[in-house]
Order: sequence, then structure tokens, then C-alpha cells
Amino acid sequence: MPSPAAPPPASAPRRRLWVRLGLSMVLAVAFAAALWPYLRAVPRDLSVPLWVVPAYLGLLVPYTLTRAGRWHALVRPLGPVRLVDSLRVSLAGYMWIALLPFRLGELARPLFLAQRSEITVHRALGTVAIERVLDGLVICGLFFAASTGTDGAEAVRLRQATTGVMALFGVALLGLLVMARWPLAVGGLLDATLGRVLPRVGRWAAELSRGVAQGLAALPRGGPLVAFVLVTLVYWATNALGMWVLAHGCGLPLSLADAVLVMATMNIALLVPGGPAQLGIFQTGVALGLLLCLPGHEVVDEGSKFAFYLYVCQLGVIV
Repeated sequence: MPSPAAPPPASAPRRRLWVRLGLSMVLAVAFAAALWPYLRAVPRDLSVPLWVVPAYLGLLVPYTLTRAGRWHALVRPLGPVRLVDSLRVSLAGYMWIALLPFRLGELARPLFLAQRSEITVHRALGTVAIERVLDGLVICGLFFAASTGTDGAEAVRLRQATTGVMALFGVALLGLLVMARWPLAVGGLLDATLGRVLPRVGRWAAELSRGVAQGLAALPRGGPLVAFVLVTLVYWATNALGMWVLAHGCGLPLSLADAVLVMATMNIALLVPGGPAQLGIFQTGVALGLLLCLPGHEVVDEGSKFAFYLYVCQLGVIV
């Protein structure tokens, strides 16, 4: 009787994990080194008025709850799921998005939801995709609105880059709408093309696309969709308000429009997959946003303090 095939060594996945972590840490160090003339990772002076951190943490509560709660409007049409369960799944998922490198944590919410409900991973992935695309379009729109009248070569380059990013999100949204309208067509197309060259990969991709498309087809319309969009706007408005309060507490003379511009620039930078906790890319986005609004010497001093507390408080609340 032939002996069963030996399982792959357990050290292989562990080795790949360490390689990814090592690469992400190298990326974070490279970003920190490039930022050093403009923003210090740890500022020389961390002193702020006593009210600043508690006030910002207080504003992070509605920011976090609206961010997590809006997902319920998207997953509820897919199957019975309690609000408390979708909130728990969202909060746990955002923690893994923050901690895992290269945005691998985006898979956490569909996986956790499948464990707590009858909604499959593939169908839940469709809701995550539409949420990411709508967030991208909102943040790009906020960037253009807040950067109106901002001069300088950096602003021009960022507007050009944001135009490209917004175009990509527009194409992605169009693709998602096509999948929602014709949920079986994309799977059949993958079967007929990729499946002929790589049958196993083609079957897997076709099944994945059909599941995602079925999830998209069941997305809410009318009132629930409007509610999702409105809560999304409240979520981003709360985020901007919190950043404005923190900036003033750190001695940065930002207007509310400036805070929106910094928030938008930071989140556009965060679209780039980075290392664990987005270390380096987060600070890069903050520095770019501040340099659009303030002179360089203010960014190096008070801006470093602002970026430090912004990063530590947001990461602390998520984790």
C-alpha cells in the first residue's frame, strides 16, 4: 500500500510570512529616511495641552462607529446578520487591515462574517469592493474640492496623480456595476478565456467572480444605499473635524478646509500597499498634505507632533 504523500513543511508558510514582514519593514524604513528632512517620526517635543489627546480620542469614537456601522447596510441584504455581529466583524477587520502588510487585512471582514452568518466569503467580498471604491471616489472628490486655489508644483503633481487615481476608481466602479447587472457573464468570460489556458486558475477565478457578482447584485438600492452614502459622508466629516482639533492642539494653524486637504492627501497615499500598520506611508501622506498648506519649518516641528499623535491615537483605537 503506497504511503500517503508527505505534507508540505510547516516552515514554508512561516518563511514566506517572515519574508513579507521583512520587506514591509524595509519599505517603512525607506519611507522614514526619505521623510526625515520634512517630518520626524518621533518629534523632539511631545508636549501638548492636556485637553488635546482626550478631545481627539473622543472624536475618534463616532469616527470608528460610523466607519464600522455603515457596512451593515451593505451586508444586510445578503442574509440575516445582526448589527452587533457586523459591528464586531468590522472592528476586528479594521484591526487586521491596520496590522497586516500590503492591505491583506481587507480579507478579514469577509472571512469573519462567513463564520458568524450564512453569507459566503465571495459574496461579502463584493461589499468590501464597493465600499473601497466609493471611499476612493469620495476622498478624491474631497481632495479636488479642498485643493482649489492651492498653487505650487507639488499641488499640481498631486492633482494630476489624483486625477489618475479617480479615473481608476471610476473604471472599477463601472466594472462592479457590470458584474452586478450581469452576475454570470464575467464568470463565463473567465471560463472561456483564462480557463482555456490555465483550467484550475480559470475555474477558481470564475467561481470567485460569480460569488462577488452575486453579492453585488444583492446590494441595497434606494433608502439603504442613500443611508450608506450619508453615513460615509458623516464618517469622513468626523475624521476631518478630529484632525482639525488635533492640529490646533499641536499648534498648527490649519483651517477646516486645510484639515480636509491633509486628510484627503493622507488617504490617497494610504492606497499604496505598505508595511504593518502602514508605517511610513501614513506619515508620508500627512507630510505631503501639510506641505500643501504650511511652510516647511512648521511641518518639521509642530507637524511632526501632529503626525505622531494622529498615528498613535488612530492605531491605538483600532487595535
